[in-house]
Amino acid sequence: MTKLSISFQLHTCLNRNGQQYDLDPILLLLQQIQLQENLREAAVRCKYSYRKAWNLLKQSENLFDQALVIKQRGKGTQLSNLGQLLLETSLNNNNQFKESLFSAENKFNTALNSQLSDSQPLIIIASDSEKLDKLRQLHFPIELHIKGSGLALSAYAEGKCELAGFHLGMGKDSQKLIDNYAQHFNPEQDQFIMLEQRLQGLISHPENPVDSIRQLIDQQLIFVNRQIGSGTRQLLDRLLNEQNIRPELLTGYYHEEHTHLAVASMISTRQADAGLGIQSAAARLNLQFTPLKNELYFLVFKTITPRLQQVLDRLTEKKPLKAISYKKFIEALA
Repeated sequence: MTKLSISFQLHTCLNRNGQQYDLDPILLLLQQIQLQENLREAAVRCKYSYRKAWNLLKQSENLFDQALVIKQRGKGTQLSNLGQLLLETSLNNNNQFKESLFSAENKFNTALNSQLSDSQPLIIIASDSEKLDKLRQLHFPIELHIKGSGLALSAYAEGKCELAGFHLGMGKDSQKLIDNYAQHFNPEQDQFIMLEQRLQGLISHPENPVDSIRQLIDQQLIFVNRQIGSGTRQLLDRLLNEQNIRPELLTGYYHEEHTHLAVASMISTRQADAGLGIQSAAARLNLQFTPLKNELYFLVFKTITPRLQQVLDRLTEKKPLKAISYKKFIEALA
């Protein structure tokens, strides 16, 4: 994402007979003359040619009608009383105003980035969710990227999105996932909202219902899988491991789809016999559903901006939910 900021800078000018002259170049040269006591060396430090430095010095002295430097045998080039006054006054004033300018910059840039962000779509990286997808279908101002829960949280931790969505299965395996996901959270900043509780299970065609993984193996039925990194894929791998079933024995294990609805569509059109997905996807296409796991779907974010509040209000409009801290999030899963 492009980041913009405004900086304020002080400029010292001389007004002479209604005409304005920028003194910053000569002040820079005077500062180096004071340090180097040599015009040629001062020019080098200022990245001026010697000719440019000499002409700048003479033009400035003509404006003031007084010398800004003096040359003394054995002492090199020194600042005159006027040169010393100009340099010291400029440095003192710059230091005096720096803090005020810094404060003004911060205030302005906060307002600027708030205005710019409100005009851009909210970037969401999330595990597949029908509620989030409906916002996209309604042309809500979001940019939604569907990833597995782990990949979504990794992207969130890297600052690639303002809102991330992930799900956790309930039961004895949930602690392993929590421990894995914890690396992506900031306990001091992150806030959480439980968006929904849902069922995950086997989706199959009503004309050929499937109620177990073992049935798929025994009848050599065709399975459609979710992508690597998704919570659904991890659930399947755990089920296979618990039943001592090698993945390659499951026909279609390596055929991947990236959403629950895509899995359901493959089964509805008889391109596959079964797959793992959420109950609402099966119901949407009038398919058979055998529940296997309860899940909690969470949203995580750091700050509720106006555009994020708009999205949260729409997602939870029937039952507005209060954001909870990381500590409360962990306690809710205990």
